[in-house]
Amino acid sequence: MKCRKILAAAAAMTILVSGCGSQVDTAEVEALLSQAKTTMATVESMAAEMTMEMDMGMNGETIETTTLASIRSQQNPLKMAMDMSMVMSDGTEVDQMQMYAVEEDGHLRTYMSTADVWYAETLELGELSQYNAEENMDLYLDNITDFKSAKQEKVNGIQTTKITGAITGDAMEEAIAGSGLTASAQSMGISEEMMASMYDELGDLPISLWIDAEGYVLKYEMDMTEMMQKVMNESMKAMGASEEDLLVKIEKTAITMVCSDFNAVEEIVIPEAAMSVPMGEHVHEE
Repeated sequence: MKCRKILAAAAAMTILVSGCGSQVDTAEVEALLSQAKTTMATVESMAAEMTMEMDMGMNGETIETTTLASIRSQQNPLKMAMDMSMVMSDGTEVDQMQMYAVEEDGHLRTYMSTADVWYAETLELGELSQYNAEENMDLYLDNITDFKSAKQEKVNGIQTTKITGAITGDAMEEAIAGSGLTASAQSMGISEEMMASMYDELGDLPISLWIDAEGYVLKYEMDMTEMMQKVMNESMKAMGASEEDLLVKIEKTAITMVCSDFNAVEEIVIPEAAMSVPMGEHVHEE
């Protein structure tokens, strides 16, 4: 009888401890988010390292790709410099690109170099939003809800509070569009109506933010696996595939941005070789 009482007390204590560990002080989290909004509003330049992982499985095999981007940005007006590469699971680099962008007259003048060729074209402001970490943070800080946890973790040696939650509704659609997934879906034959239907079927968009004591967002991460699977399924259906033919499994789609050098990025200078290229044309480097 005594042993049963001890076991019952231990079980009750286990439940109590696990329950307390899963609780989130919503007021404390919201205060930190408010502080982060104030702090990030003062940021005029920053650097970021973006990692986008996509793992796809088919016929028992998995293809893993990682897109890496080193980004420097300045705001008002927007100016960006970026080095990007795609790495396969065996370490092979399959694509490398250098890009500069500058805001002029409500548009972006962009200059891209790949395989020793400079390309110049004009884009709309929102077309590079997936690489503009500061712009994305405004959306995330304003709309993250449904807090799952808040715990202490270090990012690049700096103590932060990791807040895990979700983005829903219109903000979720905006976040997905800002990630570049909407544009990718449209290039795969997905119409706006099909995307709207997928949004209705999709649950929350999981997101995590790492915020330091001063309110700087040092890192954010989004899990877009579920959405990417729906895009892949709809794309294959648009190409005439049946339910039985939907064999591509999206095992992982995640975007991580690690941020630094707040208000410490040196003036971004676009190379003369790029500036000499007329918009809409391309020129080989000498």
